[in-house]
Amino acid sequence: MNRQEIIKMFKQYRGLRLECQRLHKRISDKRNDIYDVKAVVMSGANVRSGDIADRVERVVEMLNDLADFYIRKVEEAEQSEREIVEMIDRLSDSEERGVLFLHYVEGKTFLEIGDDMHLSERTVWYRHNCAIGKLCDQAS
Repeated sequence: MNRQEIIKMFKQYRGLRLECQRLHKRISDKRNDIYDVKAVVMSGANVRSGDIADRVERVVEMLNDLADFYIRKVEEAEQSEREIVEMIDRLSDSEERGVLFLHYVEGKTFLEIGDDMHLSERTVWYRHNCAIGKLCDQAS
């Protein structure tokens, strides 16, 4: 596995995590739609019951579809995370492991990692590149 393939795999995982977060928000929003419909029904407003039933049914179907999609994405992200963490754990240098974990798994920037680890942003960047290089050597 070369340098670009390793970085691509790590970045794809990060993208999957962000997508899971967005899906989680969409599901929460749809649940709020259900609560809104329930509030209308409970208020006794003059609305045709067929309209409400149709709206509830559409929201529930959308919520179920989103939940199924979300479950598949979370499973995919968990599998990717296991592979990435396994790769990172092969590194002997704890700071290099920490940099890769914080950057790709936790989603932190090099500046944020530097603040956390009391290192300069450039040092974090250097450690990241060294770690990626070592992973490439191990994959060869």
